[in-house]
Amino acid sequence: MDFGDITAFIGKNDVGKSSIMEALDIFLNDRSPDSDDASKDGDGKDLAIICEFSGFPAAIVIDDKNPTTLIDEHLLNADGCLEVHKKYSGHAANPKCTGVFLYAVHPTAVNVGDLLQLKNPELKARAQALQVDMTGVDQRFNAPIRQRIRGAVGTSTCSQR
Repeated sequence: MDFGDITAFIGKNDVGKSSIMEALDIFLNDRSPDSDDASKDGDGKDLAIICEFSGFPAAIVIDDKNPTTLIDEHLLNADGCLEVHKKYSGHAANPKCTGVFLYAVHPTAVNVGDLLQLKNPELKARAQALQVDMTGVDQRFNAPIRQRIRGAVGTSTCSQR
């Protein structure tokens, strides 16, 4: 379902208008779902709410103060959207969030797939171990280090994960 600046829900009773709004409230406001929240045909013990976002700014700051882009960081799905999955365990009386996952076309090359998880000293060490030429790279910031490593190593195969 796409949302614009103004989105209206029109429909008969019991077709899911309120369910959509409740799911968005759970997702966006970090609320916990009710124990009986699930799709009609789904497993009530395994609940996921998935949102895709588009129309984000060209530049973002992920770490430090250095801008980068979601494209350069390989954080978009195959459709060019930021896709976030929140999974909840319905096994308890009060389901809790068990994980937040980003689904993206992300590099799987050795020494490249985990770059977003590394801190600055670890990124520098990775670049040094891979003998990446860091000439002209401001190593105070992580984004340009990641970009240089990806450029030197390549991204190999990318997968949606």
